[in-house]
Formats: sequence, C-alpha cells, structure tokens
Amino acid sequence: MADGQRFAFTKIAVDDLDTQSAFYSAVLGQVVRHRVSGGEGDGEFSEIVMGSPDGDGPSLLLVHHLHRETPPPGEAVLGFTVADVERVVRAVTDAGGVVCAPPRSLPGQALRVARVQDPEGHALEIIQHI
Repeated sequence: MADGQRFAFTKIAVDDLDTQSAFYSAVLGQVVRHRVSGGEGDGEFSEIVMGSPDGDGPSLLLVHHLHRETPPPGEAVLGFTVADVERVVRAVTDAGGVVCAPPRSLPGQALRVARVQDPEGHALEIIQHI
C-alpha cells in the first residue's frame, strides 16, 4: 500500500442529521466527533462526522445539503462488525430502523449476518464473528 493511503470514511446524504446521528449512536455506538457547515448556494451543507468511541478506524459522515433534494437511499451499504448481532437488530427497531433480513449464520463461515435499514432507508449489513 502506498504511504498515507487508507480507507478514511463513508458519507451518506440524509434529510435529518439529528435523527440519523441519534440512530447510529444508539444502535452502533458511533459518537459525534464534530459538526461542519460550509459551502454556498446549491453547495451549502451541514455535516456530522461520527466514529468509534476510541477514535480509531474510518469515520461515518452524515451530510445534509440545505438547497438540494436528498437522493434516495441505496447509494451505499454500510458494514458494521458487532459483538452481538441479535442485540443490535433489536436496537435497530427500537431506534426506528427496519430489519430486512434477520440474523442468520452463513454456511461454512464463522459469521452471523443481518441486513437492516436506518430510519431513512440506508442499507446496513451487521456482522458478528462467531
């Protein structure tokens, strides 16, 4: 790998920054690192940068463009590794998300996987190593 190259973040466009950041905090333990606003005209935006509590690893960026329509969900699939996939799936519904495929073991692999959506319909894969 070239010096300084690494995966840094995933950014999704959302309608409601506060609801979405509360979802990712309640369900997946992400914390708000900081908020950013900028741009002008059609490019004006507000953004929340989230990440793991220890500050390690890539960030999740939630962006809201103030003067343009939010694109439909489906532009990305966010993957999260968790300790207890069943607990996280329960938290998804409690926080206003939707379970698309309940937890299941993958044949021949030491994984349990569930597919869910956040309150605005963005796709997430929740993976537990077993």
